[in-house]
Amino acid sequence: MSRKKYDANLPRYLTYRKASKSFFWRNPVTDKEFPLGQIARRDAITQAIEANNFIAQNHTPVALIEKLKGTDSFTVSAWIDRYEVLLQRRSLSVNTYKIRSNQLATVREKMGEIILAEVTTRHIAKFLESWITEGKKTMAGAMRSVLSDMFREAIVEGHIVKNPVEATRIPEIKVARERLQLETYNATRTAAEHLPVWFPLAMDLALVTGQRREDIVNMKFSDVVDNRLYVTQIKTGMKIAIPLSLTLRATGLRLGTVIDRCRLVSRTDFMISAGIRKNSPTG
Repeated sequence: MSRKKYDANLPRYLTYRKASKSFFWRNPVTDKEFPLGQIARRDAITQAIEANNFIAQNHTPVALIEKLKGTDSFTVSAWIDRYEVLLQRRSLSVNTYKIRSNQLATVREKMGEIILAEVTTRHIAKFLESWITEGKKTMAGAMRSVLSDMFREAIVEGHIVKNPVEATRIPEIKVARERLQLETYNATRTAAEHLPVWFPLAMDLALVTGQRREDIVNMKFSDVVDNRLYVTQIKTGMKIAIPLSLTLRATGLRLGTVIDRCRLVSRTDFMISAGIRKNSPTG
């Protein structure tokens, strides 16, 4: 049987079959063939050249030395295991570490099976796009930051040489929140009078101290020493001392007075407590 002639005038991986009078291009990486149809020879050649150039620029074959080192089988999931160990060495708050763990679990689910050294910018862009299309740009930005740090650490330990995250777009995040106007706050504060008594007290305490919700609910009367309220912020770990004489002129609130009102309600060491019910006979 005579050997089938190869048309040397066609680009690599491009074939013309007389039976169907059609051109076909074969992906050299996956060996999958794509029919181009009954198109002009010039158009088929142009498309084949473009496809070949794309493969040449984006595909990096696994080198023999990488096979010997075992890096050709080192997956993203395996690297996440190591990266979590590195995270534990950092001075992260419990809440921050919990958030990171959840983010890494998502990365593991979506890209865990991919070989670490074969992750491309296209993989990252596609991963982030799933949040962007849903309008969750803040989440996309947070995931991009985590991925960037994760691959940066992989470079430090010699697993990869380039960070595939760097070339991706940083999601443009528009803050939708607005400053709370005093007039709006006063209206809300008035409405809060119909709620359990601890609620308006919590609002006053938050307004006069400027602290976060988690810090407000953890404030204790025993935290008051030498006419100062000592607060250790849960999120930052920062320690601050607020004088009881602190007064917010716009509302007439004084920290010491607000704390005294909390004492009348709370039956525990916590300033914000259900304590005596507002509608109870003694409330």
